[in-house]
Amino acid sequence: MGMVGDIIDWIKNAISKVVDFVIRVIKGVLNFVDHVVSYFRNLNLNPNKHTPFIANANSPEFKQMLRRAPNKNVGIFKGVYNEETDEIEHPEFVEADEVDSQTKNVMQNEPLVVLS
Repeated sequence: MGMVGDIIDWIKNAISKVVDFVIRVIKGVLNFVDHVVSYFRNLNLNPNKHTPFIANANSPEFKQMLRRAPNKNVGIFKGVYNEETDEIEHPEFVEADEVDSQTKNVMQNEPLVVLS
């Protein structure tokens, strides 16, 4: 499956262990630059051990993992996978009325996207 596939499998396994995470509700449009890119930039990540990602919180797989369906029309789960500890750090669930075109372009139909 390759390195990205392995990382996605690790992230999916780690997400199933996440119990506590921040929930943010956006009235209106989730903006990729404002709500995703700036979130990760503020974390000062180490590219040798951290893998930032976003996941489609409406996908059945993630609804089951998170045991919480979004109340709004759309949602994303974002976090950082720490390869050294095999844990998800900085987990946050964001739900909104809709997402912007850039978020749609990044997510397409994928349940999980590793960001670089």
